[in-house]
Amino acid sequence: MVRRGLALACVLVAAAFAAQVASADPSNAKNSTLVIAVCGGKQLQVVVNGNGVFTPAHVVGSTSVFVPTAFDLTFSFTPTGGTTQSETNVATKHTQQQGVVSCDIPGALNTFTTPDGTFSISGTVTGFFTPSSE
Repeated sequence: MVRRGLALACVLVAAAFAAQVASADPSNAKNSTLVIAVCGGKQLQVVVNGNGVFTPAHVVGSTSVFVPTAFDLTFSFTPTGGTTQSETNVATKHTQQQGVVSCDIPGALNTFTTPDGTFSISGTVTGFFTPSSE
C-alpha cells in the first residue's frame, strides 16, 4: 500500500515538475524527474528518466551523464493533511568503476509540493560521469 502511494506520488510530482522545467530537453520525457545533486562541492541539476534501479541521470545544460553505481536514498510523501510515508532504497553494483564520485541529494533542495501533498528525495549516490572530463 505504501509502495503504491509513493509510486503514485512520484508520477504526480514528476509530471507536475517536468512542466516547470521545459528548458531541459530530457525533462520532457515521460516519467522524468529533476533532482538537485551536490557532487564534489558542485551543485548540479540532473534529470532521471524512468525508474530502473541504476538509471543514469542527464546533467542539465551539458552532454554529460551520471551513471550510478551505488545509492542510499529515502523517498518521502506527505499527502495533504495526512501522515508522512517514507521508503529507503539501498543498492550497490557488485563491481565498482574507478574514479567514482559521491553526490549528496539534499532533501531541502529536492522537496516538491503539489495539491496532492509534499514529496522529497534525500540521500547519497555514488557513480561516475561520462564523458569522464565532467
